[in-house]
Amino acid sequence: SSSDYDRAELWCRQTISSGHGMMFSLQSFHEEINRASNQFGLSFEALHSLFRNAHVIHMKRNSHSIRSQTMRHVKSYLNGSSLLNLARKCNYPPSMMARLIVENVATASSLSLTFNANNNMMKGARGIGNVVDDGNNSRSSSSNNNNNANAGS
Repeated sequence: SSSDYDRAELWCRQTISSGHGMMFSLQSFHEEINRASNQFGLSFEALHSLFRNAHVIHMKRNSHSIRSQTMRHVKSYLNGSSLLNLARKCNYPPSMMARLIVENVATASSLSLTFNANNNMMKGARGIGNVVDDGNNSRSSSSNNNNNANAGS
């Protein structure tokens, strides 16, 4: 009946918005969907579909706020928080939290490695005198030395 459907839909929205533990455990998820499908007189598949649709709506409405605090979540993760605990705390799917963290940790590491490599190359170049720039686009001092040596041959 439509009242069972309405009650099931409300249950889905409340379960999702509350961050119910079933959202973070596959076994618990299936047990709760099965229990609720019997309670509302809907098939498992019908309630599961209804739940997925409600979850998509919830994610569209709320993921911007999670993403806007990405660096805070990355810092928490780097300070020892587990991905699952971060996901629970934010009521965000663990797989999406993992992706958010990995993308940003990898980007930060990549930028840091690139910066350090470039910085070390510049220090090395300055340290051994290979780059000479007197404003006239002079060549490297070692190239000039090689050219002078070759000129005498």
